[in-house]
Amino acid sequence: MIAETAQPLAPVAESTPARSVKVAIQPLFSTWIYQCDNGAVELNQELERLAQKLMADPANATRRTNTGGWHYAFDLFELKAPVVERFHNLMEQHVQGFLNHFRPEARKKRDKFRLRGWINVNRADDSNTLHCHPGCFLSATYYVKMPAEMKGGEIYFRDPRGPAVAMYETPGIELPWVGSGIGIPVTPATGKLLLFPSWLEHRVEPFEGAGERISIAFNASNP
Repeated sequence: MIAETAQPLAPVAESTPARSVKVAIQPLFSTWIYQCDNGAVELNQELERLAQKLMADPANATRRTNTGGWHYAFDLFELKAPVVERFHNLMEQHVQGFLNHFRPEARKKRDKFRLRGWINVNRADDSNTLHCHPGCFLSATYYVKMPAEMKGGEIYFRDPRGPAVAMYETPGIELPWVGSGIGIPVTPATGKLLLFPSWLEHRVEPFEGAGERISIAFNASNP
C-alpha cells in the first residue's frame, strides 16, 4: 500500500513562502505469516495420545532449541501410523495453499516438496531459545493442546531486518519503522497452525499454569 499526502515544507528563508509537495510513503519487504485457527482439530486427540506414547520411551527424547520440556528425537513423518499420515496430508495442503496464494490463477500448481516434523512438549517454565531453520524454505508450528489457563507461552518472531537492531536506541528520535526490538508475539491456541519463512528467527516464552503445551513443528524443503 502506498500512502500519498501533501507535505508542507518550511520556508527556506523568511522572504520565501512555505510550499507543499506531493510525497508517497510505501512499506517494503513485508514478512508473510500464514495462520489457520483450525488446522487439524479433528486429529488433536489422536496426536496427543501419540505424543504421550512416544514420551514414555526415554530413547525418543533429545535436546535442540528446548530449555526444559521434551523434544522428539526423530522425524515424526517417518512413523507408520494412520494419524501421522492424515496429519501429513493436511499439512501438505496448507503448505501448498500458502505457496499458491502468491501466484496468479494461471500459475497455481502442485509443487514437489518434503515435510520433516517433530513434537515439542513444554510444561511450566520450559521454553525454546531464539533460532531459525536453515536448509528449508517454510517452517510451521501446529498447536495440538494448550493448557486451559496458560499465562505466557507465546511464540515470538524477531524483526528480520538485522541492521535495524543498531537503531533501536537512537537518542531522542522516534523511528516508527524500527520497532521495539523484542519481536512480535503470537498467542498459541489449540488447533492453530502457523506457517512462516524458515529464515525468520523465533523463540518460545515460558508459561505459568498446569498442564502441557503440545505442538508439532515441521519444515518444508526440496524433496
